[in-house]
Amino acid sequence: MKKLILAVCLCFAAFSLAQAENYPKVSRDVAKDLQNAAQEKEVTQKDIAHKKADLKNKLAELKQNLTREKARLQKATEDLAETSRKKAELSLKVEESSGDLNELAGHVRAAARDLLAQFERSPITAEYPERLGDLRAYLNKSRFPGLDDITRLVAHYFTEMKSSAEVKERETKIVNRKGEEAQAGVVRLGGFCALYRNGQEMGYLTLGPGTGSLLATSGEPDWFLENELTDYFDGKTAMAPMDISGGAALRQLARRVTFWEQVQSGGYLIWPILLVGAIAVLLIIERLIFLQRVRSNTDALMSKVNDLVLAGDMDEAYKVADAQSGRPTSNVIKAGLSLRECSGEVIENGLSEAMLRELPRLERFITPLKVLAAVAPLLGLLGTVTGMIKTFQVITVFGTGDPRLMAGGISEALVTTQLGLMVAIPVLVAAGLLGRRAQRIAGDMEEKAVSLSAALIRQGEKA
Repeated sequence: MKKLILAVCLCFAAFSLAQAENYPKVSRDVAKDLQNAAQEKEVTQKDIAHKKADLKNKLAELKQNLTREKARLQKATEDLAETSRKKAELSLKVEESSGDLNELAGHVRAAARDLLAQFERSPITAEYPERLGDLRAYLNKSRFPGLDDITRLVAHYFTEMKSSAEVKERETKIVNRKGEEAQAGVVRLGGFCALYRNGQEMGYLTLGPGTGSLLATSGEPDWFLENELTDYFDGKTAMAPMDISGGAALRQLARRVTFWEQVQSGGYLIWPILLVGAIAVLLIIERLIFLQRVRSNTDALMSKVNDLVLAGDMDEAYKVADAQSGRPTSNVIKAGLSLRECSGEVIENGLSEAMLRELPRLERFITPLKVLAAVAPLLGLLGTVTGMIKTFQVITVFGTGDPRLMAGGISEALVTTQLGLMVAIPVLVAAGLLGRRAQRIAGDMEEKAVSLSAALIRQGEKA
């Protein structure tokens, strides 16, 4: 340990001797460095002073620019305020002056809307289908109609007026009743309606909604109307039936429901009503045939029989009455002649009995007809109740928002009532007429019986 400390001390002493020998050199180096640093400091101070002067100049220039910009900003602010004031004044003037233009634009759009509604029904549109799209463009509120638009709208009016005074015939494509496109001869009668003929098929045309195509009406014209159309197309007449309602009558014709379709909408209760009507018709026909067959000219018969009875020729009188055998009056006369040898009281009783036998034949089926006439409206009333029950069931489930959901029950209610009355009224009238005719025959039979009884009693008194 001591040796180590001794060695360290020797080394330090040797290092100090070496530094002492280099001191002058180091001092010279330090002085030189100090001189260089002083020179650099002087250069740096000059550079700093130069830059400081530049910065002062730039600061002064920036202050001048700031002053100028503040002046410009002030002027710009004043100009903006003046411009805003002028803008407000101009906006007010524009608003005041544009009121008339907006009103004019509203009138133009309203006219275009009315004209579009007319064109969508007019058969003339089939020749100018592009005008529908043109008029729909007027309804765009973001578009302000100009003078060209107004001129074009007026041109549409004049085209429609000119075409409304024409009868125009042409070959064109239509959609027939089967829904197929076909070529047909079309005659346009002004702006009222259009007729067509495609082979044996003919009728009226309507304008397809929104398309401008011609559609045949679904309802076929009746026989009378079809004959008039045939004569017109064949050139036999210059008159043609047309729809002057602007298509309303044709649309109604297209929606026309046949009688059988209407009856079928009454539900299952229409069948009992129809059965009642069929039975009533059979009974009425039977009664008409029977009463027509038994009716005869009894005055001539009775006059001849009375003459023969007063002459005493009873056998010949019986033969004359038997010539019309099967008729009530003849049967009563024969019954009275068969009692010619009896007393007057017996003859009268015999004639009364004969009349009582004939009355049921005359009045047969009259009461059943009256019963059927009473049953038919009751069945209709039952259908009314059933239909109204269905209607209220629909209302319970779906509410009253859509009337079409209730149409089925209401239709059944009304149709069954209608059908029941249509059956009951003529049956009741027929029963009354047939009963009246039977009463007339019975009265005639009673009259002839009294006449025969008087003749037989007088003949008996002579004998």
